[in-house]
This record gives sequence, structure tokens and C-alpha cells, in this order.
Amino acid sequence: MALSKDIYKAFEDVVGVENICDDPAIMPAYHSAELGAVILPKNTAEVQAIVKLCNKYKLQFRPVCTGWTGMFPKGIIYLDLRRMNRIIEINEKNMYAVVEPYVISAQLQAELFKRGLNFCIKGAGTNCSALLRGHGHMDQTTGGDDRNHLAIEWVTPEGDIVRSGSLGSSDEWFCGDGPGPSLRSILTSAVPPGVTPGVFTKAAVKLYHWAGPSVYPVVGVSPHYSLSEIPPNMMARYFSFPSVEKMWQAELKIGESEIAFELMGFNISMVAANITTSNEEEEETFNRLNKEVQGPGFFVIIAGDSPADFEYKKRVLEKIVSEADGKSLKAVEDPRIEGILMCQCTRISASIRETFRNGGAFNSIPIMGQRDLTIKWAIGAGKAKEPLIKKGLIMDDGGAFFGWGVEQGHLGKTEIFCKFDPGNSEAKAAVEGWQKEQNRRAFTERYFASTMGPQDEIGPALLNYHLWWQKITEALDPNGVSPSAGSLV
Repeated sequence: MALSKDIYKAFEDVVGVENICDDPAIMPAYHSAELGAVILPKNTAEVQAIVKLCNKYKLQFRPVCTGWTGMFPKGIIYLDLRRMNRIIEINEKNMYAVVEPYVISAQLQAELFKRGLNFCIKGAGTNCSALLRGHGHMDQTTGGDDRNHLAIEWVTPEGDIVRSGSLGSSDEWFCGDGPGPSLRSILTSAVPPGVTPGVFTKAAVKLYHWAGPSVYPVVGVSPHYSLSEIPPNMMARYFSFPSVEKMWQAELKIGESEIAFELMGFNISMVAANITTSNEEEEETFNRLNKEVQGPGFFVIIAGDSPADFEYKKRVLEKIVSEADGKSLKAVEDPRIEGILMCQCTRISASIRETFRNGGAFNSIPIMGQRDLTIKWAIGAGKAKEPLIKKGLIMDDGGAFFGWGVEQGHLGKTEIFCKFDPGNSEAKAAVEGWQKEQNRRAFTERYFASTMGPQDEIGPALLNYHLWWQKITEALDPNGVSPSAGSLV
């Protein structure tokens, strides 16, 4: 749906003739041939002006930076934020960085490594925005972005500029809360139906110590990046265990000792995916490695601040694993394989193949909470997959679930997949039924309340949060110009 000439000119006056387009030959490149227009603002002032025009003309808009996108309603204004790509500040003393939306995580991390710093990179990969919140491979030492977002600059759906936390009171970025009531839960909403309306234009992210080299010796090409040599005082290993209980106890002790830079509960299928470059090679590697592991396991990276610190951490790791009857996977002790996994799991390119592999599609149930409870739930969800595997409706990937410790095991994330052929309607219906059943089981058996489940069932158990969120978004967006995720997918 094309804009009228007058409305198009109003937007053009904000960003300039080169930064707006409604050419039908170009629109399909932006996910839909029926967009109202694509607009590329360069700063907060232009974003604010565009949002106010959308309110004036009752036009919906959606901002997009480097993340994955959904589908777009007919006539929507597509805000392409690629011109907002500056690292504004790296504050080494107070350990935070301020970025605009189109700064990708790889770009920021490379600059941080030079300064002996690092940050939480989302599992979606370093090609995604550094401003994006989420969880990922390094949660063991960096925690998730529930806490890592500090002050945020936000253009509301009505075009007001809100500067949260310390930014609003002192023009400094170090804190996302106060003074007074905090907006953190609104600005970083993470659970359905919570998708924050408006546009984030700047955000401060918390930084952490990095014990590795200032420049990673990366070699190879996607999806097979590796390291030309293992950096000093670093090591990567994969351990398997006779039972989930023994694995979990080892995880707990590693967290209590705070020796691991990274701990990821990969199943062996994901290990195979990360160290291969084709579906055929992956299948052969999976079949071989699956015979070598004794049960569930995890991938761990140790990074020492000195040779002595490194040796201490290795000895502690060996003792913990030995007491839990853990077994090291010999393939990962090979420096070539070790380098691949270490590179991909700190530079976060692992997601290229670990989930999007062998064709097909997948549905998952991602959950956060007390790690032992989420594991116990996932065991039951994995058993519920077995009839679907026997019927050939979903793939047997060699592991029911994966997960990892967050903040040295104080919390944990567990995620369980069902991979299937999206062209098979029976398989699709079976997976959706499994997903609904296991979400409900998590709630009824009191493992946790998965917000991926039916809102009318889950909401009342969680203080009717879904109704409060609806009231908040209606108050923030009275003209309905910033649609919720539900209307976009």
C-alpha cells in the first residue's frame, strides 16, 4: 500500500530523499512487497520525528536492526536502523559500553578484547545487534541480559524520548534502575505477550573481564571458523556422564568453584553440527561420537588469568569431573577440533549450524529457572518425544535437551527441540501438540510456569501479568502505531 505523495514528502523532509523508498522493485528485499515505505533514520531526533508522523497519519511502524524479523502488515512503515551503527562509548573504568542498534556483537566484542573486556553475546550469534537482549553461551560468567542492560534511550510509541535509570538523572549510563520506580521490566520485556513498543535508539551494556588474547587468531571461513593455535591459559573440553544427576552435580560444583569461563550443556548432536561443514559429514560424525559418549554431557571452556591460575582451574575441573564419573570426549582434545569449538563458542558463530542443520524446521521450549527443576522437567519432555520419533514424525537427534548454567549455576536455561519436516502436516500437528502438552505439564506439575503456554491458563498463576501488560501497552500506544509481536507473525 503506497503512501500518498503528501505523506511521503513529510517523511522525506525528515530523512532526506536518499533515505526513504517505496519502489515496488525494492520492497521485496525488505521482506514484503506491500510495505508502506522503508525509512532509514540516522539518529534519535529523526526516529522521534518519524514516530510522531506515524501517529499523525495513523500509520503503523516497526523498527528493524540486525535481528531476525517476522512478517509485516500491509502498509506498515519499515524503520531500517542500519545508519545508527556507532559504538558511542567504551567506559573501561566503569565497565560499560554504549551502542546504537546496528552495532553488531562481533564488532563490539573485537573492540572489547583489545581492552581485556567482554560482554554477554546472545546465542543467536555475533551477527545480531549488540543492543539485543537475551541469553547465550557465556552466561556462566556474564549472566544474561536481564541484568546486563543498563541505561536505555527509548522513543515511545507516541514519540516521547525516555532516558531510563541514571541517564535520566545524571546523563550517565552506568545504571538501568531509579531513581524512583524502575522501567527495566517494561523496557526489557522478554516473555509473551511482552514486546516493548517504540524504538530503542541507544543502550548501555555491562562489561566483564576477558582473560583471553586481545586479538583472536581466527582462521577459516563460515561455517568452519577455527583458531590457528589455542591461546595461552585456555582450554576447551566436552565431558559426558553416566546420568543426568551426575552431570548436574558436576555442573553445580563447577559453578560453586567459579572456574569455568563457559559451560554449555550441548548434546552430542550439537557438537557434531559445530565441527562439521555438511549434512553428510555431520551425520557420519554424529554416529561416531554418539558411540563414544556415555550419556548426557556439557562443553566447558577454562580461561586462566595466569599460568598458575590456569593450572589451578584445570586441577579443580579434573577433580570434579572424576568424582562424577565424567569422561572426556577424545575428539575435542584434538587441538583442531578444540580450536573450532573454542572459536565458535566465544565469538558465537556456533548457532550457524547447531540449530539450523539437516534441513527441516524445529519447535522448541526455552525455559529459565532453577536448573535442577528445569532438567527434571526436560527429562519428561524428552520421554514424551519418543513415540513421535518411533513414528518417524521427528528426528532422533541423540539428546533430549540442552542447557547451561547462568551466573555460575545460580540459575540455568534449558531448551528442548523437536525437529521435523514442515511439509508434513501430521508431523507439524504432532509437534505442536507435544509443545502445548509439555508447557501445560510444566505448569500443572509445578516445575515452572512457562509463559510460552496458554495465557488464559498461565496468567492467573502469575498475578495476571498478561492483562497488566496489555493495559501498559495500550496506555503507551493509544494510536496503535507500534504493533505487538502477535500481529506481526
